[in-house]
Amino acid sequence: MINLYKGAVLIDGLGREPLEDSVLAVENDTIVFSGKSSSYDAPAGANTINLSGKTVIPGLIDCHIHMDLHGMADTSDENHVEEKLRSIRTAYNMKKTLQQGITTVRNAGSVNHIDFAVKSAVEAGWFAGPRIFTSGQILSMTAQGNDYFKGMYREADGPDEVRKAAREQLKAGADFLKVMATGAYMNPGGVPGAVQYGLDELEVIVDEANKLGLRVAAHAHGAQGIVNAALAGVKTIEHGSFIDERGIELMLEKNIYLVPTFVAGYHIFKNAKESGVPDFMIKKNRGMRKVRAESIKRAIKAGIKVAFGSDAGTSYNCHGLNAMELILWVKEGFMTPLQALCSGTRIAAEAIGIEDRVGTLEKGKLADFVVVEGDLTTTLDPLIDRIKAVYKEGKEVSMLN
Repeated sequence: MINLYKGAVLIDGLGREPLEDSVLAVENDTIVFSGKSSSYDAPAGANTINLSGKTVIPGLIDCHIHMDLHGMADTSDENHVEEKLRSIRTAYNMKKTLQQGITTVRNAGSVNHIDFAVKSAVEAGWFAGPRIFTSGQILSMTAQGNDYFKGMYREADGPDEVRKAAREQLKAGADFLKVMATGAYMNPGGVPGAVQYGLDELEVIVDEANKLGLRVAAHAHGAQGIVNAALAGVKTIEHGSFIDERGIELMLEKNIYLVPTFVAGYHIFKNAKESGVPDFMIKKNRGMRKVRAESIKRAIKAGIKVAFGSDAGTSYNCHGLNAMELILWVKEGFMTPLQALCSGTRIAAEAIGIEDRVGTLEKGKLADFVVVEGDLTTTLDPLIDRIKAVYKEGKEVSMLN
């Protein structure tokens, strides 16, 4: 049977102007028509769902989350939650994420392969969750601060050790590899601008991913780390806080995507007066916030493709609030609402290599879409509290907790 979703304002993810009085025709899990109602002859027996007064957008794609973190004020407190309970809590978080219109996530590092277990459970139909792309443990050199997230990093040093560590994640079922090209700011002792893995080590990781046709995401705040990662052949730069002209040049040349995760610092500052947010996080964010905003603006102006990634799971950055990243891009003047929606759908799909299946509302794509009450051409605020229905592969998601 064909289901016809009629009457909504349609934003298809292609960057075109919103289409009023639309119809989205879905057969089983696939879109068979998307466009103006007057241009479609409905087949006999089609089931019609009236969405007048609503807006329909493609399912959102979050390219950077940490599914087994829970938004605790001090992320080191995650270490005190027993691992089996973390897995159950992660399953709950993924259901909440899907209910908020995030139909695909890319998990950028989890403790002891919790992400693989939860992904398998979603695919087995044990509970509802988004489409999940996993990296397993983050590949990192031996570094101060890694134990702040016990079990999240696979430390390895030198090309031979690094190659083995990469192969371990791939053997376990990783869909991509996540590496540390620079230090971090969400652990004590981490220096965001400091180079970590060298070019020779990064090249080994990319080589192992390439053998299986997979991609590499590089955590990179500092300028030289961004350059090293780009030269090595990664596909996405995560954060990109101190990007310089050489980094921009390489990212454009090699068609590398930026996933800025700007919202993480927003939540830290919003809750800084409450007890529990470590002082070192507040101080590092205070020094980086303006710089990060300027770097995003510079990257966008240069033409770098920017993909949606929320860093959900970090301090107060709770799962389900993912779309705050897109909302902030609009409020900060980085993008218009329609540009931000493209980054959260089509461009995000391109960044992780699934644009042939999802990311736009076009004939032949999987029917991932979100029904929102409100006008999304001036603000994206309705993505937080005015989502009325979510569909993944043509099936409506239960909105009951």
